[in-house]
Amino acid sequence: MTDPSAHDLAPPTTAHRFARRAATRLGRMLIVLVAVAGALAFTPGLAGAQGDDGCTDYEWHNYWTQCVDELPQAQELQCEAAPQPASPDSGMAGWFADPSALDKSEGIGTYSAYGYAGYQLPMYGSQQMSIGGQCTNAVSIPNGADTANALANMEFNLSVAVVGASNSMRQAAWEPDTMWGWSNRFMEQGTEVLYRQIFTVFGAVTVGLIGVYLLWRSKQADMNNAVTTVAWAALILVLVTAVVRWPVQAAEYTDKALTIGMNLSTVLIADESVDGCIREPDITRARYNELKDLNGESFCIDTRSAAVVASDTVSGQVLYQNWLRTMLGQGEEFRYERSNGKIVQDSNGNPVIAESNAAYKYGPALFAAQAFSWEENAAAQNSATYRNDLIEEKQELWQNLAAQIQTEDPEAYANLSGQRAWERTGTGFLALLTAIFFSLFDLTASILIILGFMIVRFAIVALPIIGTLALLRPAGGPFKRLINTVLGATINVAIFSLAAVIYVWASSRILATAMPVWLQVVMIGLLGVAAWLLLRPGRRIAGMVGGRGPSDVLFARRSDHGDKDQPGSGAPPRDNGRPETAGGAIQDLNRNVEDFRPSETAENIRGIRDKNDAVPEQPSGGAAAGPSANASASGGGSSGGGEVYRPARRD
Repeated sequence: MTDPSAHDLAPPTTAHRFARRAATRLGRMLIVLVAVAGALAFTPGLAGAQGDDGCTDYEWHNYWTQCVDELPQAQELQCEAAPQPASPDSGMAGWFADPSALDKSEGIGTYSAYGYAGYQLPMYGSQQMSIGGQCTNAVSIPNGADTANALANMEFNLSVAVVGASNSMRQAAWEPDTMWGWSNRFMEQGTEVLYRQIFTVFGAVTVGLIGVYLLWRSKQADMNNAVTTVAWAALILVLVTAVVRWPVQAAEYTDKALTIGMNLSTVLIADESVDGCIREPDITRARYNELKDLNGESFCIDTRSAAVVASDTVSGQVLYQNWLRTMLGQGEEFRYERSNGKIVQDSNGNPVIAESNAAYKYGPALFAAQAFSWEENAAAQNSATYRNDLIEEKQELWQNLAAQIQTEDPEAYANLSGQRAWERTGTGFLALLTAIFFSLFDLTASILIILGFMIVRFAIVALPIIGTLALLRPAGGPFKRLINTVLGATINVAIFSLAAVIYVWASSRILATAMPVWLQVVMIGLLGVAAWLLLRPGRRIAGMVGGRGPSDVLFARRSDHGDKDQPGSGAPPRDNGRPETAGGAIQDLNRNVEDFRPSETAENIRGIRDKNDAVPEQPSGGAAAGPSANASASGGGSSGGGEVYRPARRD
């Protein structure tokens, strides 16, 4: 019997060696193919690769609620807990959050959906279990990471508060119907009481004085002054009576005229999230429900006012983008796939993203995992069970997203877990500078707009008192000053409403560019300085308070002498005997000419020569000598040494 082992140990023949080599090569090729197929099938793609299966990067960014079920279940880390979701009106910035009820239900923008929630900076994954069973900082966490992260949170909280104050002040300025609704009753009662108690009583006395004045002037046959006095009194009577009769309507007409420029924000400020939505800013709740019933709950209706659109834009650009940089160490970066210069679309009609980063793909979902929306917060307040379930759901989503980011982008996870906590501090400081630089001019413009609306309303209430005195034309100074103040306030509201819209639009364009963050901060600061220098809000406030004319307020002109420059005000005369007067560019030119005009004295003023007076001989050539030649030479011309000729008075 042959030993099989002896046959196995026998040297193989040439044919056997060839067969074994071919089988080995074939086996290696199969192993490589299997490995490649396994890597393509089971290894997650890079952040930005347009996957063939599941949600695309574009869908993750815009419709992430439909994609969260694709996330693998993450293992719960020891000593770690996902952050607690925040309410939209929590914290210091929550004082300023107040979009309308319809805006909250749609939740198109970041501010409309979440208010000022979600901007906390947790360090998930920074703790680990030690050998002794205690939670300690991971080895990869730098020293002082907790302190650095606390500083970053403080900086970002201040940024959110500054932007919240700016948004709230802008909404108050751009929505006069909401801001000044309380003043309607005040104007109605105030004007009625003052008209009945002051204008009706003392106005009759003033009209009697006007009659006496007309009788006195009639003896002098001064018809011009008499007609002017009567016309002036009639104008004041009609104006005061009309304003007292319709005080609220007068204010509302002024508000509508002044808010036209503010509505430009919906045209200038582009919001990509409203694509496919119909715009109905003044829609009622009944009409809103009717459209939803007809078109379905997924039907998008943009109910935001111009002020809320601006708040969404500022919150998205100034707060959310800086939160991404602080949280993940990167802003949103993506590139569309193009063919022949056009963006390629997938089978669903969505643009194809050629490449993107974790901030673009998972940023919206990560932000929503640590924030309650307005609707979620309202429902959670009515049910403690629902609130607890919602918190668990959001914390689980946070853990799954953190694990997915760790797999796809380890660098972003290093920022997320606090391994680069000190970089968070620097990024938070840049976010604070951006918020402060942006809000300086924006707050100033909003304050001037609110001040303008307030001046108009108080002028309506004060008109019966001032109109009582203004019936007498010589006592019409306070009335003229009131009119100048109201016109100046109106001009300021119109100018700064347009300036605020353009400023928000320009700031959003700067923040949406690909320039470095520090350069964006510098550009925002320079934009505010340029707006401040061009519009000079300080002079405009002084112009409204001082009651200057509309032209002075329009061009922000400043008078160094104030009311003392007016004729008859006791101002000291100039060297040429004429008092200074405040005026525009033409009067300034005349004033400069007067500075070079010789003073009128007895020596240089003489009358016109009589026909019998002999004309003095004129010197001819270089042989002329005498006083005339000397005077001409000393005077530098034929002006006769600066003599001024005036006609003699005739008796």
